[in-house]
Amino acid sequence: MALALLIAATVSVVSWITRDDCSQGLREQQGECVGLLDATAASPSFKPGDDGPDERFSRLVTRVAGENQRVRDAWEHPKEDAHRKPYVKVALLLPFNASESGAMTAALIEHSLAGAYAAQLKANSAQTGINFQMLLGNIGKDLSLWRPAVDKAAELAGTKVTKEGDAPLVGAMGLPNSEQDSQDAASALSAADIPAVSGVLSSPEIEADTFFKVAPNNRNAVTALARYLKEEPGKKRGYLVWDSRAHDNYVSNTKAELEKRFGKAYQLHIRQSSYVGTMGPYQGAPHAVAAAAEGICKTESDTVFLAGRDWDLPYLVDEIAKEPECQGREAKEPIRILRVSTGLTSRLTTAKSRERMEQAGVVTLNAAATDGPSWRAGQDAPAQFAPFAAAMAKETDLKGTALDDGYALMHHDAFQVLAQAVREAKKSLGKLQLPSTHDVTNTIRNMQMLPDDTCKGCVRGATGDFGYTDRNGNWPVCKRVPVVQFPRPKEYSPPKAFRTHQGKNGTCPG
Repeated sequence: MALALLIAATVSVVSWITRDDCSQGLREQQGECVGLLDATAASPSFKPGDDGPDERFSRLVTRVAGENQRVRDAWEHPKEDAHRKPYVKVALLLPFNASESGAMTAALIEHSLAGAYAAQLKANSAQTGINFQMLLGNIGKDLSLWRPAVDKAAELAGTKVTKEGDAPLVGAMGLPNSEQDSQDAASALSAADIPAVSGVLSSPEIEADTFFKVAPNNRNAVTALARYLKEEPGKKRGYLVWDSRAHDNYVSNTKAELEKRFGKAYQLHIRQSSYVGTMGPYQGAPHAVAAAAEGICKTESDTVFLAGRDWDLPYLVDEIAKEPECQGREAKEPIRILRVSTGLTSRLTTAKSRERMEQAGVVTLNAAATDGPSWRAGQDAPAQFAPFAAAMAKETDLKGTALDDGYALMHHDAFQVLAQAVREAKKSLGKLQLPSTHDVTNTIRNMQMLPDDTCKGCVRGATGDFGYTDRNGNWPVCKRVPVVQFPRPKEYSPPKAFRTHQGKNGTCPG
């Protein structure tokens, strides 16, 4: 009996040692399977030993793989030669392992993947002569393991003359957070002449020659907040709360922009508190914001500026609700928390969170890239938002408040930029030739908004029309920056959204 157990144990150990935990060309680094997947991999393992992707978004990975196979078959095995369609590849570079302290939660990964997938289906259903595969690139939960995926993208890129059937990679998208790893990956892609489009990155300090953004930058968002406060200044009793993690360029740049714009008027240089943010490796007690809440309440501040990540905001609300100094405050004078965001974090919009905000006497004002609640209500909604929302519900099972964080919208529009550029570039090439990465980059640079909202090849996105121009760091022109209030009172009507590069008379570009 003892011998039998020993043999069984030995077989088990050998099996564990010799099995291939990372498949489909991925490699193991720091306990993750990273790299760029084969286009038709339906159940990739993003963690060594796992049977497949996270169950919260595995269905979407399978659907992407199915669409990629359909695209390949449309070229290799068409029903009729007349229906034969060449195709190109786009790499989606995200962390595909969820983490509460990493770059993205499972919900944000799901929403980002869903938005990109919906855009892929839209591009492939258009009456054009080209299809798109979407390759999934895992760049690590903290974005630091990007090198294998970017190197593989460079191998697949169509920088030379390509023919139908070559199926070159023509661009990348993703790179969600404003930090050094995103800068390094963007620089490497640019060095390989690969255009990349980030859906949600917002720090104006992250730049590379072929790196385009779909979101307004932090400076644009702070300008939108300034326009709001010009009409609603409050008592000008301000307070700044900021994440002290120096490596996170989003929070450090947002803090600098807020201090530059509001520091004097709202006395932020003497009215502020820092805390350790949730995102990133452990560096002390995360989201310990009790001192900030005490400072806000003792100074009777009505306008709080937050330079921090989405998932830290509910902790601040909780501490304000518990702070004795705030208990006797009049409910008619809420504490306004102003911040820069992609949309409304789902952590804040639950019934429990809303109740907590009402208890604390707090409202948030988000200078955001999207305004799902208003747009669903038909309030100043972009023309393409309703078709996008309908496609999301049908193709990805996401609808309603699942769109409010903005990640699906922004990644949809990032794919849209690349798909539109490929189609336009293809028109000027020979019948059998496919666009190179250089063709795609040059076409994006000429997607313009001209005076009086004239669209010259501009992007018709689900978040509205926008374009690009020279010498502005590849940030979008005429991009909407709504100020989103939560909770929304009954009969709420949002202020008209500011647009990047808007003129004083409201025309765009000015």
